[in-house]
Amino acid sequence: MTPVRFASLLLSSLLFCTPLPAKERKGEQVESLNGKWDFTTDSQVATSASGTWDKMEVPGNWDTTPQYSTYRGTAWYRREFTVPAEWKGKRVRLKFDSVYHIAEVTLNGQVLGKHVGGYTPFAFDVTDTVRYGGSNTLLVSADNSYKRGAWWAWGGISRAVSLIANNDARIVWQHITADPNLATGAAPIVIQYKVANSSDKPLAVELVSQITGVSIAPLSVKGIVPAKGETILEARAVLPKKDVRLWHFDHPNLYACETTLSTGTTVLNSASDRFGIRKVEVTKDGLFLNGEQIRAGGYNRVSDSNKTGSTEPDSLVKGDVDLMKKSGAVIARLMHVPLAPNLLDYLDEKGMLIFGEIPVWGDNDPQKVKDNPRTRQWLKEMIERDYNHPCIIGWSPGNELTWHMDYIASMKDYILKELDPHRLVSYASFTASRKEYNPTNDPVSVVDLAMLNTYSGNPASFAGAAAALRSKWPDKALFFSEYGDGQIGGGLDARIKNIDGIWAAIAKNPWVIGGALWTFNDYRSDYKGTPASGNREWGVVTVDRELKAAYWQMRRLYSPVHSIRADNGVLTIVPRKRSEIPSYTLRGYTVQWKLLDAAGQTASQGSLPVPDLAPDTPAWTTPIPGAKNAASLSVTLVTPTGYDVADWNSAETKQP
Repeated sequence: MTPVRFASLLLSSLLFCTPLPAKERKGEQVESLNGKWDFTTDSQVATSASGTWDKMEVPGNWDTTPQYSTYRGTAWYRREFTVPAEWKGKRVRLKFDSVYHIAEVTLNGQVLGKHVGGYTPFAFDVTDTVRYGGSNTLLVSADNSYKRGAWWAWGGISRAVSLIANNDARIVWQHITADPNLATGAAPIVIQYKVANSSDKPLAVELVSQITGVSIAPLSVKGIVPAKGETILEARAVLPKKDVRLWHFDHPNLYACETTLSTGTTVLNSASDRFGIRKVEVTKDGLFLNGEQIRAGGYNRVSDSNKTGSTEPDSLVKGDVDLMKKSGAVIARLMHVPLAPNLLDYLDEKGMLIFGEIPVWGDNDPQKVKDNPRTRQWLKEMIERDYNHPCIIGWSPGNELTWHMDYIASMKDYILKELDPHRLVSYASFTASRKEYNPTNDPVSVVDLAMLNTYSGNPASFAGAAAALRSKWPDKALFFSEYGDGQIGGGLDARIKNIDGIWAAIAKNPWVIGGALWTFNDYRSDYKGTPASGNREWGVVTVDRELKAAYWQMRRLYSPVHSIRADNGVLTIVPRKRSEIPSYTLRGYTVQWKLLDAAGQTASQGSLPVPDLAPDTPAWTTPIPGAKNAASLSVTLVTPTGYDVADWNSAETKQP
């Protein structure tokens, strides 16, 4: 197997799948500015001492309120706050986790600056602008006029706002790369640190990193950080085989890297990040995770809720991921924009393979310019923040562009040379299968994996698209980054027409990795073709996350086994064939069974371990104790992460 390139990096830190609480960073104090802010869409009110302001929650989107539900343009947020007097002498930053889409920030009448881009964090040094121990006035304008794609341009301060006080030196980020040697079982670890020094003198520092739950000594490195400058330092180690637990979507093992920054005996700052150890490879034959071929399905999920906009509260994020996982989702591009950190954390913990993408979308997108500084900025902000997430196996600079060879090639070059040389780079195309696009003018030639968006109710369209790409790029595996037919309706009885035929056509060719249905959820939109409901009804769940009939269609298609039954009290699991999607080896699965008596009461129940089942292996059978005497029997296949992904009930099979 000769890989085109490998992405052998994992990020997320927690050992063995238990979420870690947020660590307080040493030498750092944080004050949240979340809560109720003053709000107006009237520029005169915003710039005068008089006038009436409304109230708006931060984080939040103004479009979730009745009064401003359709407002498109600039709005202003204002709030008063006090900076602790003891912070004087520290370096103080004002950080926004995201504001959509153009933000201009003024503090105490002084313009701090502007940020363009609605999904990534930015910050200002306000050390010399804040009033210590006194009142401060913060004014933020947010403009949501810019729009790409069919999703709603939710306006406002959509993520957290905070004040952060540090010593003169701090850890800007630490990036952990773990590249397992599958032959020996060991895993070389490389940690890169970006350290900033705000003082007027060069500073001698030492970084010490402890990886939790391993036997090796802490990693350390010493260096000099220039005055009012930054530097990159690096530490290396090798984890022995006994300490290596590979990250996999069914076994999302996570580690923590806890680092201190010191000068002499004084600790200046600390950082804690999660990471994982896994190897991702792509060849012309497909996708390989930790040396095993993976073929699987998933969804595109729009970061959207009529109640919470694009703010992504934990309850929504976890509920959506759980529903996707219960229906067998493994791989997806997921969304056209950088994802919320809490969503990435949960994907790390529960196991899913995704691509991180920036919002460059459509044949007329003004950003598809070679070496575009704005898209470079978006990629930099996304990748520097999200580098340590093992769920991310690749990066994408855009979606459904046209005549975009120079743009994609330049963004790939930038990613690999300056941001992340370890992951895959691709993009989502909808033109690569067309006759006018070929290896001389389409960037499929320069990326690691072909990703194609295809929509049709005719299975032959998918087979034809796959054949066209293979004839032009015989060295590329293919992933259908979006597939579907059309909007299916918002009712709970909505189904996807001919989905069995479409999915069979996608699975037909062994070099096709899989596909991600558009979409998991219905979402708000004003794009052409949106129904009167104001929601684009592509989803297998409604905007309120009610399950449509389509959800159960997809759960059946994405089931990791061909079938599970327990006729006459004998459990039978038939594995998938390699020619099917999904197809991957099942390890650590269990079957939960329950027997009911004639009165419908539980007579007994239990759990059975399932042996490892690889594609194309024979059916596995085993008797269920006491099942022959039961009135009814149910069996459920459960993943190692606790999701029930397939089931069977004898009572249902007896119904006419």
